[in-house]
Amino acid sequence: MDKSFLHHLNKSQFTLDWNGHIAFVDYQIQGGKWYLLHAEVPAALRGQGVGQVLVEKTYAYLNEHGIKSVPVCSYIQALVKRHPSLVTGASL
Repeated sequence: MDKSFLHHLNKSQFTLDWNGHIAFVDYQIQGGKWYLLHAEVPAALRGQGVGQVLVEKTYAYLNEHGIKSVPVCSYIQALVKRHPSLVTGASL
């Protein structure tokens, strides 16, 4: 099973390629914080935990790079509330 996670700085987006289906998180940088605006998983992958993997990988990247973030997307907010250990530099 192919699962490639990429950061596209020029698009302000993280993507997860899951067997040819692309899930993504869009963000915007303001005042030194990365605002996680929207997460989307293709309909064919919903209910399989792909969204959680995408958000986990996104936070792993942010944490590794010491980037402070603000989850704006309601899905990301809910996931962070259920799994606060995902985040080391987030503001809720």
